[in-house]
Amino acid sequence: MKKTLIFGGGAIGSFLAYCLYSSNHKIYFLCRNEHYKMCKKNGLKIKVYKNHKLINNSTIKKNKNFVIINDIKKIKKDIKFDYIFITIKINENIKKIYYKIEKYIDKNTAIIPPCTSIPFWWYKSLKKEKQEIFEKRLDKIFMKNIKRRNIIGMTMWLSGKVEKPGVARIGHIQRGLPIKEVFSEFKMKANSLRKDIKKKCKSPFIKDIYSEIFIKSINALAFNLIALDTKKNNLELSKDFVAKKRIFKILREGDNILLKNKIKIFQSATSRIKQTLSSKLHTMSMLHSYNNKKPIEIVALWKSFDNLIYNLKMKMPFTKKIFISVRKKIVRN
Repeated sequence: MKKTLIFGGGAIGSFLAYCLYSSNHKIYFLCRNEHYKMCKKNGLKIKVYKNHKLINNSTIKKNKNFVIINDIKKIKKDIKFDYIFITIKINENIKKIYYKIEKYIDKNTAIIPPCTSIPFWWYKSLKKEKQEIFEKRLDKIFMKNIKRRNIIGMTMWLSGKVEKPGVARIGHIQRGLPIKEVFSEFKMKANSLRKDIKKKCKSPFIKDIYSEIFIKSINALAFNLIALDTKKNNLELSKDFVAKKRIFKILREGDNILLKNKIKIFQSATSRIKQTLSSKLHTMSMLHSYNNKKPIEIVALWKSFDNLIYNLKMKMPFTKKIFISVRKKIVRN
């Protein structure tokens, strides 16, 4: 039985726990506060919809193969995981989490980091002289995992939220959970994981993990910026020609980074807009957080792009202008 740690019990972490538990993984599910209390009391409830239609309604009760914790220190030190998913918000201290999980990693442990922003390993897609620029600024814990070559990239093309403590709702699955190894040494681990995920969710094979991760990150930046700026959900955005044009311009500025660094683009900006807005009932995650007075990830997301373009000596003037405007609105309100 594979041992898997889900570090972060939001909607995506909850859904991953459900998918992998259904595929004979022993799950250590780390969540906090009221979500932790209700999961411990009543189990983790997962509701999967296709827009309005409920297509799955499952509950996983705590048992020897579904361990619910609120502190990583509750895991025995001698346990080494097959997979560790870090599914926290990107405005949390990711570096600190890597230090926390270090004791549970061995040569066979695959790490699946957050994918909403440009991750620390993405620079490996660049030419050697550019890689050296990034490595000079990389924290030693990140460098350690680069040297282990133990990273699997995953993107998340679905909408979800914690409906209430103990209940996660997946509103619409688009491309699902595409995954691919970053380094060839973990190809078999990635293929095995994809096979397990596919029992409950789409997990398509992807050709280039660097392109996949970047496109997902620029998507998150474009749609969340415009959603925060207009305060519109997906249905409203789909009817707003000006908003869609602005999203398109942000996506094209991001795509230009890939083109300049000779990284293939496998999906056009127009196609991505159509795909994302097909989830008509969805409100972009950062607008949902804003409406519910929760911390917003947009600053951390932009910083990952700002760091990238600074090191590459490139610019995203249109995107930066909108970010500055949105940040002022968030602070003022």
